[in-house]
Amino acid sequence: MTSSDIAAPAASRPDEQDSESSACLAAVRQVANRFTRTYGLTQVDPEFDLLFAETVEVWHSFDHETVSLPGDEFAGAMLRMLRATADLVRNHADRIWSLHVDHHGFALAATASGELENGTPVRISRCLQVTVHEGRITRICEFGDRQQRLPLDEALRAAGRFRS
Repeated sequence: MTSSDIAAPAASRPDEQDSESSACLAAVRQVANRFTRTYGLTQVDPEFDLLFAETVEVWHSFDHETVSLPGDEFAGAMLRMLRATADLVRNHADRIWSLHVDHHGFALAATASGELENGTPVRISRCLQVTVHEGRITRICEFGDRQQRLPLDEALRAAGRFRS
C-alpha cells in the first residue's frame, strides 16, 4: 500500500473545506448585517434577541471587567439604551463607518453624534469586536472613551433611562 492508496479524510478535502468556510462566513455576515441595522437603528430586527447566545460575555475598555449576561436580556438592554439615546439626543445620528466580517465574528466602528437638550454637543466614537459562534453572538468587546460618553450618561440618568 502506498500513500496514494489512502483516501484523504473528508474534512480535509479542499472543496468541502471551502464550502464549509463559505457557509460559516455567510452565517456570520448575516448576523453582522442584522446586528448593524438594529445597532444603527436603521431597521430594528424584531428578533434581535435571537442573534445572541444563551449567555454573552461583555467587556468594556473603560472598566476592563468581563461580565456574563443572558443573551436575550442583554439584547433587550442594548436596544433600550440605543432608543433612549436616540430619544434624548437632538439630530441624533449613529454612523457605522467601518464593518469587517470574518469567520469568527465582526468588528465595527461607529460614531454617535448630535446634541443634548441643553446644547451640549455629543460625539461618541467606539469600536465593537463581536465574536460569533454557530450563528450566535457569544462575546462583545467595546472600545471607547468614557469621557466622550459622560454628558450622555448624565442626561440618560437624569431622564431615568440609564441602567447601571
